[in-house]
Amino acid sequence: MAVRSLSPSPVLGIERFATAEEYRPNEVVGGGVSVPLDPKNSSAVRAILPFPNSLLVLQRSFARRLETNMGAEYGLGMVVPLSFNATINGRVFDNSTVAVMRGKTPTIAVEEQPNTYLMLRFNSDMRNRGWADFDTGIVPATTTLDRVEKLGAIILEMFHFAAKAKHLDNVREPMHETLVAALDYILLSEATHRERGRSFDRYQKLVRDLDELTQSNSMSLLHCDQIARELSVSQRTLQAAVHAVHGMSPHRYLAGKRLWAVRRKLKAGAPMATVKDIALANGFWHMGDFSRAYKIHFGELPSETLTRARSSG
Repeated sequence: MAVRSLSPSPVLGIERFATAEEYRPNEVVGGGVSVPLDPKNSSAVRAILPFPNSLLVLQRSFARRLETNMGAEYGLGMVVPLSFNATINGRVFDNSTVAVMRGKTPTIAVEEQPNTYLMLRFNSDMRNRGWADFDTGIVPATTTLDRVEKLGAIILEMFHFAAKAKHLDNVREPMHETLVAALDYILLSEATHRERGRSFDRYQKLVRDLDELTQSNSMSLLHCDQIARELSVSQRTLQAAVHAVHGMSPHRYLAGKRLWAVRRKLKAGAPMATVKDIALANGFWHMGDFSRAYKIHFGELPSETLTRARSSG
């Protein structure tokens, strides 16, 4: 299967489980308890690919009954099928259905056979894209099989590319935007596509200018009013642009960029480096809040990133 053929790389994490006893859930859209329906065939594998504003976990599961609080505490969660058939709270989800989640929902899911799917969590609520106009729950987004297959092909291409890459420095944003654009065609009406018009293109250009400006760590530590002056725009325009493109405030967006700067330093695995020193150098002073934010972004603690980098070095 596609997930099992992937190899770990500096940008792609791989977790393999030989049995249900070894299996531990990934909390990208909820953890929970899994009971295998066929204990002799209960191996699983997952690939973990973090992006600046989202976390992607591609998983090949085993036949099971899952009890969990499914969803995302904040932001927006999804399950995108690649080869999938399951009953979630009594409703059938198949290869033509994307499960969209807001908040946490008590869930009983039954997978009668092994499934392959992407668990996806955006760090913003993505209402700026016009997606998922509801408050809480798990809602099926049913579309044509052709559109979901095209989305699945993009997802597999991203993971196979990441499996061979040493870094994604120049392609991470384009890859992520390709994924978001493909989801637009599933989650938006044609009329909404047309309504976006030129203002969205203008906002995208401003955010690209922001990204270029903050490539250096010192610039990413600037306050929003300082950045607005550098870009010759008002703070209100900067706020509108970042929210339109990424669905979050400039402050939160820049904090995410600083988390990535921390991750790059941790992955370098310098012998004398400490998590605290690297965090402080990137503007994070509250270690508890920093560790929680880091795990939400990357699916692991900063100490785990540093330990793995040193052991592989």
